[in-house]
Amino acid sequence: MSAFRPLLPSLVATGLVLALSLCVVLAGVLPLAMPMGLAAGGVLETGQVEPARWWLGGVVALAVYIVLTRRWPRAVRLWWLAILMVAMVAGVLAFAYTASSRQPRRVTDSLARVEARGPAEARMVGVVTALPLFWPEGQGVSEILAESAAEGRPFVTRHPVRAIDYLDVASLRGLEAVLVAQPRLLRPEELVVFDQWVRNGGRAVIFADPLLVWPSELPPTDPRRPPLTSLLDPLLAHWGLRLAPARQRHVERRMLGTGHVVIAAGASHFTLVSGGDVSARCVLAEQGMMALCRIGRGEVRLIADADLLDERLWLAVPEHADRSESWAADVPALVDGWLDHPLRDPAGSPLRVTGEAALPLAMRAAIFVLLLCVGFGWGGAILWLRRSSSQNGKGGGNGGGTKFKGVQKMR
Repeated sequence: MSAFRPLLPSLVATGLVLALSLCVVLAGVLPLAMPMGLAAGGVLETGQVEPARWWLGGVVALAVYIVLTRRWPRAVRLWWLAILMVAMVAGVLAFAYTASSRQPRRVTDSLARVEARGPAEARMVGVVTALPLFWPEGQGVSEILAESAAEGRPFVTRHPVRAIDYLDVASLRGLEAVLVAQPRLLRPEELVVFDQWVRNGGRAVIFADPLLVWPSELPPTDPRRPPLTSLLDPLLAHWGLRLAPARQRHVERRMLGTGHVVIAAGASHFTLVSGGDVSARCVLAEQGMMALCRIGRGEVRLIADADLLDERLWLAVPEHADRSESWAADVPALVDGWLDHPLRDPAGSPLRVTGEAALPLAMRAAIFVLLLCVGFGWGGAILWLRRSSSQNGKGGGNGGGTKFKGVQKMR
C-alpha cells in the first residue's frame, strides 16, 4: 500500500483533468446561451459545431480547476493546468472536425459557367407571397410588413422589402430583386409583366411548392390560406421547366453542395422540358431541387419547396432570431445571397453536423483524444516523480522517494 501512495496524487489529478475536459466537450450540447452576446452551447439545437461555442464550458472548467487545486504544489498545479488546456482544445477540435468532416465546402454550384454580376447593394426587394412569413395568419401582406417593421421582427432577408399585391409595371418599378414564395393564382397579364421585367435585367428568387406542408389554422376554403400547390406552372413551362409532384410530406434536413443546410418538408424537384422560350437557359442543381436560369438579361433561382421558409423549421432559438448562431438552417443567409446573385451560392457556411451518425462518431473521437492527453499527463507526472525520488535517494539515502515534497503537500 505504501508503494501505491506516491501515485495517488497523479491519479487524482488525472481523474480531475479527464472529468473537466469531458464536461467541456459535453457543454456544447447544452441549450444555447448568449452571455455577453457570445454564443455558447446549442449544438443539438442548431447543428452548428463552431469551436467558439465551447468557450463558456472552458472558462467554467478552468475556474473549477483553480479552486480545487489551490493547495497543490505550484509545479504540479501548472503541469496539470497545461494538460487540461491542451485536452480541452484538442477534444473540442476533434469533436467539431469529426462532426463536420463530410461537410462540402464548395463555393459555387454547377452554373459557375454562367456569368454572374458584381457585388450588389441592399436594394429594395419586392415580396409576392401568400405565406405567413414571421407574422400571424389572416393579415394582408401590407399589414404584415408594416407590423413587422413596427415591432422590429426579423424578415427572411436583410433587404428592405415592399409588398406587391398585384404585379404590374408600377409595382415593379425601382426594384432590382423580387422574392416570390407560393403566391396566389397570378393572372396571365401579371405573368407577362413579370417575365418581361426579368428579361430586362431583374433578379428573382422563386419558391414553388407542389405540396405545401405549412401548418395553417385557416379552413381550406379561406382565401387567405396559402395555396397547397404551386400555381406557377404556366410561367415555369414558358421557361422550359416542370415542377414534379411531391411524393412524400416528411421533414428532412438537406446539406447543399456548398455546405449550407436547409430543412425542407415535402420537397420536390424540377425537370427540363422542351417547348419553352429558347432564350431561357436553365440548369438544375442540388439533384433538381433548384433550377438556375438566365432569362434574357435577368437571373432567376427557383426552389422546389416553400416550407423551408417556415421559421419553425430553421429558427432553433426564437429568443435570438437575429443571430445566425441560433439558426438550425441557413435559410436567411441563403435568401440574402440569392437575392444579390441568383446564380451564385453564398460562401462562408458555418461548421455543421453532417448527419445523425456524425455525433456519436464525434463524441468517440473527442473521448479518444482526451484519453491521449491525460495519458500523456500521467506519463509525464510519473517520470517526474521517479526522477525526484531518485534524486532524493542519492542525496539522503531514501530510495523509496517518500520525501517528495509535492507528494507530501498533496496528501
